[in-house]
Amino acid sequence: MSQRRVFRRFILPSAWLLIGALIAVSLVKLAFTGSASAQDDQLYPTGEVPAETVMVETSTVENTLKIAGNIKLLESQTLNAPVDGVVNWAFVKPGDNVSKGDRIFQMRIETMPETTEQVESETNPDPATEEDSSGPAKPVVSYRDIYAPATGKVSKFDIELNDEVTKGADLAKVQPQNFTAVGTINPLDRYRLTDSTLEATVTIDGGPEPFTCKNLRVGDTSGPSTDSSKDQSPNADMESMSGEPQNENSSGSETSCDVPADIVVFDGLTMNMDIEAGSAENVLTVPVSAVRGLVGQGAVWRLDENGKEIRTEVELGVTDGKVIEVRSGLKADSEVLRYVPGSDPVPEQEFDEEMGMEIYP
Repeated sequence: MSQRRVFRRFILPSAWLLIGALIAVSLVKLAFTGSASAQDDQLYPTGEVPAETVMVETSTVENTLKIAGNIKLLESQTLNAPVDGVVNWAFVKPGDNVSKGDRIFQMRIETMPETTEQVESETNPDPATEEDSSGPAKPVVSYRDIYAPATGKVSKFDIELNDEVTKGADLAKVQPQNFTAVGTINPLDRYRLTDSTLEATVTIDGGPEPFTCKNLRVGDTSGPSTDSSKDQSPNADMESMSGEPQNENSSGSETSCDVPADIVVFDGLTMNMDIEAGSAENVLTVPVSAVRGLVGQGAVWRLDENGKEIRTEVELGVTDGKVIEVRSGLKADSEVLRYVPGSDPVPEQEFDEEMGMEIYP
């Protein structure tokens, strides 16, 4: 038997048998003990994302709230009949300009004598007047003026002279010739407008130069209702308190101010309102996403040398919706968590017009 035949019939099959056995033993070991080399490898994935931190920085914070809205003519004021009677006189005509308190109408009012007088005459009859009192009582006639509730222009009358009207009936309207700038802000942003003496700068594209709008008012509106029973995300403060102009049609709080009388505007014009609500220069700041509670007192989280999260109470100041002033509780160059524990980080969104989708960097 040649050496070649011996190699093919005995040595080569034995070698393949040995290789197969080694492979089988290796698979059994991996199945029950795991890979020691993979456990020792520092790059082996663990499924845990390390907490993202930011440094406390020194910067300037400008609390400027931008609101989109419209120019609106003040609502008309209705003149109502104070009592039942006849409108017998008008001191003005439709289209006249009047001042608040000017006389608009006069009413003729007829009332019957009070019943107390009749009771007294029945209990103490006077023979000399008994014949006169037996006839029907005559009504007492009086006149009453109706005054303009506001300064403005008188609309078309809702009645004709000498018409008999009932109490509360509409007689006419006075349309004020003053305008207001009106926008809507998220209720949470009302915390940024705590100063009652604030003013706004109104800009109208294609209109007059930006002007100061005084007598700033903030009040709730009856916009679309929201389901308050749903849990609010822990980072809701960060989402709402942004520096971008807010949509006037969103539900929230209505903000308005008076347009100066010497500014030429028209009802329905779109505008942007900038409210300067304070600033702070060269102060410690952190992102609003790092703070729980954005008014007065709040809390941030730091990491100790073992990576444990430590809650730290801080005193807060001015915010621009992106960063917030830290007045006490932290030192410069301290390191804090970028997001409040338990909150969902909000990625910056970018809209691609060609793809028609949102891109998350």
